[in-house]
Amino acid sequence: MLNTALLVLDIQNGILDRLGTTITDDYLQRLSTTLTKARAAGVKIIYITTSFRPAYQDLHLNNSSTATIKSSNKFIQGDPSTQIHPAVSPDTSRGDTVVNKCRVSAFAGTDLELVLRCLDVRDDLVVCGLSTSGAVLSTVRQAADLDYRLTVLRDLCLDRDDEVHGVLMDRVLVRQARIVDSDEWLDFYD
Repeated sequence: MLNTALLVLDIQNGILDRLGTTITDDYLQRLSTTLTKARAAGVKIIYITTSFRPAYQDLHLNNSSTATIKSSNKFIQGDPSTQIHPAVSPDTSRGDTVVNKCRVSAFAGTDLELVLRCLDVRDDLVVCGLSTSGAVLSTVRQAADLDYRLTVLRDLCLDRDDEVHGVLMDRVLVRQARIVDSDEWLDFYD
């Protein structure tokens, strides 16, 4: 299992704030526990964050899904909205990696494939984070097209709409990934 990576998607202040009360201390504690146990088991931890160049030079006018980002004046590189929540911050001394993206999928326009190759992660990707209908869905779909064996941690993925989260887990993502809760996934390493 040393060739496994856990992708932690968009657990950053600006996105947590947008989800409001959906994010609880319980969620962050579960994620923190999962990260600690995964590191101890030798799983590579890769955080994926979203941020953009000043003046949003890397957002195209034709991309209608980014209009709200531009109007928010957030997610500019270095802005507090781009910082990973301190309760689950990367441990770079233990080899955690951070990859920045400026699109929904963790693979689109990033060096994630290079990082995975250099970390010798050839097969197994485990995905968690925010949001199920955004980064999780897009990343899983693209990773499946790249022939990764995928696991999605159901209890560590959240969406503003619980019904959408459920449908994606039960009917869509299950076609390309094994869907389990974090405790069940961690049992494999005990």
